[in-house]
Amino acid sequence: MYGINDVLLKYERNDYAEHLSEFDFKIDVSLGTNPYGPWPGLNDYIIDLNHIDAYPHGDEELLEEICKHFAPITKLGSDMIALACGSIGAMLTLNRMFLKPGKTILGVAPQFTAVIDDFNMYGANYQPVYLRKEENFIFSVEDFLADLKNVNEAYIYIDNPNNPTGQVIPKTDLEQIVAEAEKRNSFVIIDEAYGDYMDIEESSVDLLERYDNLIVVRTFSKGLGAAGIRLGYVVGKKDFISVFNKANVPFSKSSIAGEIGNKIINSGWAEECRSNINSGKKRIFKALEDTELRIGYTSVNVPISMIYCDDESVDLTKAMERAGLKSVPCEGYDGLGKNYVRINLHKDMDLLIDCLLKTSELIIK
Repeated sequence: MYGINDVLLKYERNDYAEHLSEFDFKIDVSLGTNPYGPWPGLNDYIIDLNHIDAYPHGDEELLEEICKHFAPITKLGSDMIALACGSIGAMLTLNRMFLKPGKTILGVAPQFTAVIDDFNMYGANYQPVYLRKEENFIFSVEDFLADLKNVNEAYIYIDNPNNPTGQVIPKTDLEQIVAEAEKRNSFVIIDEAYGDYMDIEESSVDLLERYDNLIVVRTFSKGLGAAGIRLGYVVGKKDFISVFNKANVPFSKSSIAGEIGNKIINSGWAEECRSNINSGKKRIFKALEDTELRIGYTSVNVPISMIYCDDESVDLTKAMERAGLKSVPCEGYDGLGKNYVRINLHKDMDLLIDCLLKTSELIIK
């Protein structure tokens, strides 16, 4: 049709954002925003709107704040950071730089679906390393390295913390992958969209001191509670960032997003929320101990979890809807079926747990 890419015309997106149902729910735990909302300290600031007639400029203040954020683990320069329209905007730019039909991509399954959709639209050869149900979906560096050693000049994408499980992959495991990839002329992207919920020491940003085949992607949408400003960034070697900026959308950061980003990047809001997230997830673990629902391997500090039941005939999304719970269906994730969903924590933990227990009862019936 008028020269539009045939792959795009025929492709059906698997991203869960395309498949969320609308119904009269009691509680929404679908999209992975901060369960406790935006940083309350923003109420103390007046955002200057007098400059919105002009194109945004002057990123230096925000870049310096990002450098300050990672100062406990490494020394960054502003020329090692590029801004983007959310972490997904950063990923689309990275894909634009690297991908072409047949390009070998190595990743984890399951992981973030919107990025996988974009891989497929390029006609790339995506080869996921599956997390094993019999091991409760814990990441295996041995499995990943075994597949990596069979490819060269690959494009490697790993989200950490993992979406949908919410597990944090040890940095020692990731460094082994980056080191092996370097030997094979392969490039690694670590997508830390949920990274603000991790301890700063768990970030892969400091691996840039030793490796140049690595980029780390971050966003303000999750732990920082600012999904609405659509702001993300990448951190890498300065030579790579200069190339990234050639492919990036011009003026990819709005002036309002930049102003808010300056205020929240070092607010400590994600860390402040973490104790509630930690206790909330532990409550879910305990509540579901003797039910039909299982929880994939996860970190107690990350608000998302993958919930599933062993019966593959159960449509868990529909069961949760009947219980009043709006969740993310996991059928669009590689390797998962309709008996899997992803949930995000909610500040009303009593209601969330009640709905989960009701879901288990409905499965039994």
